Amino acid sequence: MIKNILYILSSIIIIIFFYVTLLFDINDHKVNLEKMISEQANIDFQILGDLSLDLGLNTKIKAKKLSVKKNNILILESEEFNASVSVSKILTGRFDIDSLSLKDSKLYGINIDESIIKSYNLLAGRNYYIKNTMYSDIELIEAKGYFQDDILQIKDIRLKTELLEGVGFGKINPFEETVNISASTKIRTNEIVKKKYNKFYPKYLIETDLPVLITGNYNAPEVDIKISDLITKRLKEEIKNKAIKSIKDKIQEKIQSEINIKLPF
Repeated sequence: MIKNILYILSSIIIIIFFYVTLLFDINDHKVNLEKMISEQANIDFQILGDLSLDLGLNTKIKAKKLSVKKNNILILESEEFNASVSVSKILTGRFDIDSLSLKDSKLYGINIDESIIKSYNLLAGRNYYIKNTMYSDIELIEAKGYFQDDILQIKDIRLKTELLEGVGFGKINPFEETVNISASTKIRTNEIVKKKYNKFYPKYLIETDLPVLITGNYNAPEVDIKISDLITKRLKEEIKNKAIKSIKDKIQEKIQSEINIKLPF
């Protein structure tokens, strides 16, 4: 009896796997996926490339090149889209997304990295001119969430730009078209970033938590990075350390000078 049940289950799994891998074309459901995300988030979500289905313990849908618009205004572009889904529901034309990731994205409206560099150097007494005011380059966005009372609750989000990386949470209200995300970030310390910004690189913020708050309307979100107090504190500490070192050096020079005077050789 048990062998018969196992045989039947194995047969069903093999049939489903054969159907999904050889006969089922996920691209036939691309319009459904675009429509579902567009309606739930109240945006215009479009996949420009083909979809692919990656079967495994965590079934994933992958797509190349996507865009997000609102009122015909470009908000986000991504080179790669990945979403964890239920394969059984895909077969019925439904898409329940458990988590998603976006790689190599452009978030339009603000340059997060260069805004931090500008604010940091302004407080340090230097002028930095933002070279790209149109968008932020974001290497990775990973998020998990769920809908509750028509609001997308983001319980876990990971962000990585060229300069920053961090984790956070928040919510998106599709009907009011507003976003509210809070994240705790840190400055990245790889040599490429250091060389790119050179003397403008915010070295005094290394190992310092930078609170980032993204709020406002879809089309014009505001990014508030609480760095003024942090920078001022770190700069004061650095100035104090330099002053102490300078005093120590002068004392050491004076002692050495007195020794040289007392000794005839």
